[in-house]
Formats: sequence, structure tokens, C-alpha cells
Amino acid sequence: MADPYIDPFETQLYGKFAREQMADVCLGKITALDKMVQFAIDAQLTADKAMADVIAKAPKPAATVDPAAVIAEAADVLVRFGSHIDSLKGHPVDPKAFFRGDAPSALARRRLTKLTAGVAHILDEAKKSKAKIRDAAYWIGELDEVHGKLEALEKQQRASRVAQVEMGPEVAAQRDLWLATYGGNKQLVRGLLAHFGKPELLALIFDDLAEVHRVSGVSDAVPPADGAGTAAPAPADGAADPVTP
Repeated sequence: MADPYIDPFETQLYGKFAREQMADVCLGKITALDKMVQFAIDAQLTADKAMADVIAKAPKPAATVDPAAVIAEAADVLVRFGSHIDSLKGHPVDPKAFFRGDAPSALARRRLTKLTAGVAHILDEAKKSKAKIRDAAYWIGELDEVHGKLEALEKQQRASRVAQVEMGPEVAAQRDLWLATYGGNKQLVRGLLAHFGKPELLALIFDDLAEVHRVSGVSDAVPPADGAGTAAPAPADGAADPVTP
């Protein structure tokens, strides 16, 4: 079932992340299926570009925050801070306490809401561990500044979405096509990972599966036939989807 909370703007983040992760995680796992993986990557790119073209035509309020610049700055700060933590003599702090299992560069590629929350968590951990971090005041200042910019960008994007809450027919139709491609790619990758014996990797490729669904009753399980009962519940945070027959 398609995830109705993925709005037209978020398609660009989810699609790009899925393409990159399909290339990194899936290619080479089963050589005979590499052409299938490349087909899925190409299909996602086509869907992402088509969605971007439709979004570009929609009227937008004047932007006061440059999204690309803010996200690039956040990525730079995260990668440099991660390297700094790794360089501390004796490793007095565990990077996992800050990045919760993500590589700094991977966190920087997450959608805006998750990126902002991630930076907030790192900032809190840096404050807790400041006695163990060399030049802690400098890093806390950098993290605090970039977190403020991410929050401002979030507010700007929310305002933009409210202004366009009623999607035009062209945007709505293109979003449906995008969701069909994204969902189809999930099924292809699900099959590959089942053959490879690693179905749990699915949530590392499709970022919406790494979160608890925010809409009650939404699941990526195939709906049952009439009278066959209800669909399976959505996966828990970080869990892979159940393998469908």
C-alpha cells in the first residue's frame, strides 16, 4: 500500500535516497539480478525527474532560506564533527551515542525532518559530553547554528506546503505515478533481498520504512482479498517489511 504521507516535496528526498542506497546495497549482491537493480534505479530517476518538473511549475512563495546551502552546510558540519570525535585521544566518547548507527554522511542525506532531529540529538549529546570533547564550545556553537538554520528551513517548507495544501490535478496525478514506481521498486528489491537472505536491509534502502508510519492503518503489505481479514500492521521503527508471497 502506498504511503499517503509522502507529499510531492518529500518524493525528491525519498527517491534520491532510494536510488543511492539501491546502488550501494543491492548492486553486486546477486550478479544475475544486477540488471533488475539498474532498471529500478533508472525507473526511480525518471519518476523523480518527472515529479520535479511538475513541482517546478507550481507557484511558490519567495524563499528566504536556501535549502541546498543549508543542507550542504549541515552535511559539512556533521562530517567534520564525526571526524573530530574519531580523532580524540583514547576515544573518550562513542560516536554511536551521537550518530545512532548512521555514518555522518548518511545522516546528512536523510529527509529534512530526520536530519533536523538528528542534529538536535547530536547537539544535546555534545553538551552532555563537553568535558570529554576537545574544543567542545566551538563544536557546540557550530552544531547549534546549523540546527537553527535547519529549523528555519523546516518552517519555510511547512509554510510552502500549507500554501499549496490543495494539490493541482497535474501534481496529484504525477505523485500517484511516482508512488507506483517507488512501491514497485520496493517489491523488486524485497525479492532480491529475500533471495540474498537479508530481508532486513529493505529499511536501509527505502527511508520511509525506517520510521513508524504516521497514518493509522497504513502498511506496505499487499492488501488481502475480500473477506481475507485485515492487512498486516506497519513495521516497527527500523524493521523490514514482512516478505509477501
